[in-house]
Amino acid sequence: MFSSIRVRLTSWYLLTFGSLLIAFSTYIYSSLAADLRRRFDASILRTTQAIANQFSRFAEHDNVIEGAEEAIEGLREGRETAAIFREGQLLAASGEDVTAAVASAKIPNALGEIKEPIFVTEEVMKKRLVMVPFRVDGTNYVVAELEPLDKLEGEIWHMRRIILFGLPAALILTAAGGFLLAKKSLLPVVTISEHAEQISAKNLNERLKITNPEDELGRLASVFNALLSRLDISFRVMREFMADASHELRTPLTIIQGEAEVSLSNSGTVSDYRQSLSIIRDQAKRSARIVSDMLALARADAGEQNWRMEELYLNDLVEESCQGAQSLAALKGIRFTYEAGEDVMFKGNEELLRRMIVNLIDNAIRYTPAGGSVSVKFLCEESCARLVVSDTGIGIPPESIERVFDRFYRVEDSRTRASGGSGLGLSIVKLAAEAHRGSVNLVSEANNGSTFTVSLPL
Repeated sequence: MFSSIRVRLTSWYLLTFGSLLIAFSTYIYSSLAADLRRRFDASILRTTQAIANQFSRFAEHDNVIEGAEEAIEGLREGRETAAIFREGQLLAASGEDVTAAVASAKIPNALGEIKEPIFVTEEVMKKRLVMVPFRVDGTNYVVAELEPLDKLEGEIWHMRRIILFGLPAALILTAAGGFLLAKKSLLPVVTISEHAEQISAKNLNERLKITNPEDELGRLASVFNALLSRLDISFRVMREFMADASHELRTPLTIIQGEAEVSLSNSGTVSDYRQSLSIIRDQAKRSARIVSDMLALARADAGEQNWRMEELYLNDLVEESCQGAQSLAALKGIRFTYEAGEDVMFKGNEELLRRMIVNLIDNAIRYTPAGGSVSVKFLCEESCARLVVSDTGIGIPPESIERVFDRFYRVEDSRTRASGGSGLGLSIVKLAAEAHRGSVNLVSEANNGSTFTVSLPL
């Protein structure tokens, strides 16, 4: 039940509002009850003082007791009772309750010695007693009045009943209003959840509807849409990658299978078998190279590739790679030059850096026609080492420059396969550069050669 956000929000809202309402009701009840008691005491005090004033006028008569009785009977109303005492002795009383209350009241001094009004509550009688001292012709008198608390308690109970019945009703209305408010506030979340449940790998192109992009839920939906866009791109790249990988591996595997079937079905010479095995070996090497490149790229994407970094001379790697490429360039009739430069100590992965250099040189030679030229320059600056590989080959159209580093991408669908490439060489180049906190840049024009520049921070 409490797993619902609406219920939790309503509960917190009800708890907070209920606590504030209870505290406020308690404060109001206490303040009003205290005010009613003050008003009640002020009322009986005024009545008692009126009796004292009235008696003061009657006290000039010779019969003081008769004057006291007239003062009491003249101002007493309802069920209250009163009495007048002189020097602590009773002069007149309108009932026994008041004298009994005075007798049982705990006062600090004798009755004839009190100096200010005293209020006492008789719990057994449920009445309020007030004793007011006054003087007439040098004699101390005390007027005592006893008044029932029924009316006061009735008013206080009425106020308490209003709070006791009104507070639960207010809390119920608060809970209902809080639930409706939470439901309305979370309605966009429910809509987003229902829409998100319908999105799968088959329809990642769909997006969540955003009613108000400025509020928190709108920004949340925008974040989800951005996530869906990245997932859509990732899934599309993955599907293309799988399709291209299957296509690339199918050709050598088909050739291997065909050569094996031909060799097994025909009784050829040793030369024929050697030729078939040579073809199978070359295609197996090509397949192994494709699988190795795919595995390296996949591990790099997953963040699982931990390259072993060691101290090496970067110029030596460049020189060794260029020396190995000279014979290949000579076979194609291409003029090949290189400048390895001075010794440069670099901390990196030798295998990955070698593959990067070889791939760039091999790419340049592969797409440069006979009679062209390929140059390799290794430059060392203050904080950066640069490898520049230039050729005068067929170049790359401007619209393909941004995508040549994508896996299995071909400027023309047939030329990489025809030349023996797998479409992963430049992807490995980019991976190697970024693995060493560097970058690779391409400047090229169609039919006017290309220049690849790899920058590696020292």
